[in-house]
Amino acid sequence: MKKMAILFWMILLPAGAFAQGGAPSYSLVQVIEFALKNEPRLIALGKDVEAASYGIKAAKGERWPKIDLGAGVTRYRYAAPLRPISGAPVAGGSGFPPFDKDVYNAEVTLKIPIYRGGRLVKNVEIAEINRLIAERSWYQERQELVFNLTSVYCKILELEALLNALGQNVRQLEEHRRVTEQFVKAGTAAQVDLMKTDVELAHARQQVLATQNAIAAAQELIRSLMGVDETFPQFTVTADLPPDKEYPGEDEGLKAALRQRPDYLKVKARTELFQARLDQVKGKRLPSVDVAGEYGEKGGDAFSFKENWNIGLRLSYPLFDGGITRAEINRGTVELERSSEELRAVRLLIVREVKEAYLAVTDAEKRLSVAKEAISLAEENLRVEQLKYETGAGTTSDVIDAQTALLRAQTDRHQASYDLVTAKAALDKALGSDINGEVASR
Repeated sequence: MKKMAILFWMILLPAGAFAQGGAPSYSLVQVIEFALKNEPRLIALGKDVEAASYGIKAAKGERWPKIDLGAGVTRYRYAAPLRPISGAPVAGGSGFPPFDKDVYNAEVTLKIPIYRGGRLVKNVEIAEINRLIAERSWYQERQELVFNLTSVYCKILELEALLNALGQNVRQLEEHRRVTEQFVKAGTAAQVDLMKTDVELAHARQQVLATQNAIAAAQELIRSLMGVDETFPQFTVTADLPPDKEYPGEDEGLKAALRQRPDYLKVKARTELFQARLDQVKGKRLPSVDVAGEYGEKGGDAFSFKENWNIGLRLSYPLFDGGITRAEINRGTVELERSSEELRAVRLLIVREVKEAYLAVTDAEKRLSVAKEAISLAEENLRVEQLKYETGAGTTSDVIDAQTALLRAQTDRHQASYDLVTAKAALDKALGSDINGEVASR
């Protein structure tokens, strides 16, 4: 089934999603939409929601009449009556029923619940709350998945940008080595300058290999998050990120988080669930009223069946149960108190996460602004140091330091750029919303 879904998805992909050589290339929106349809844990939680819906139907069914059909045969030691005694035992025995040792019976029984101390209504309420909890668990997992996909996606883009910067650094060091080697042969530079360059060049190449391995690991992680196995073809990611959107102020954001965060709403629903269960247990102290009836026929070996029926109103009132109901009420009260504290703890967590998310966005924006300026300065510094070295006024160490500074500035810029996207995804998660508008919310 999964392979069929994957094939269907690949057919529906736009033609532009395939790069040269047939390798698919996905945007972040496409990755998220694919994962929402194929990630197994999310699908399993969706099944929990479906199962909880059937629980509601079962709870509502408890309020309907129950009709059962039964039949059997019984062998008695002594002959038993096939129907109750009716009439007077006058001469001729007309008031006595027939007797037989083998009794065959068939009956239809009816039971209609009239009142159960409110437990039938509470059962429906509990089932509806269970479905609500299942839905919010599904939505919470969905938001976690969207955030994780966004984080890994941005990490891949960051590593690919870093790989390009490292490749440029290797090429610059190789060019510097060529110039240094010429200077050594001409006797204008010491052999130690060439050795320093070789050491830095080897380190730069190792960084390239380490970054390539990190990209491969991140690609495997995003495949796992998307819910695909080894049969799914390899793919690349594009730098097509969702457009920027406006965010409310911190105070309004906190109010929005408390309205829509699925983890908060789930714990809140669980508190309501414990309250409903406590009310249900208290209903055990109240009487139960049912309408019960039966229609049946009995016959002996001659299969001469005699009918009989009864209908009545039955009242049951609990007098003593060994303290079971009291213990269940006390336990329910404690569980309700515990759930209330859990709700307060989640609220405190949300307040902290919202504040931290806003701070992370602000920090990433500031770092990105500084990193852009630093790159321009580092590029100019490298140009000057290379010119000084070629004219004999500089040293190899100065050139290598300038190249390292440029690489660091480029790394800081790429990191700040994708940290900003990730920070906004974390803010969406903290507010309880999706990372982008293209992915429909539930």
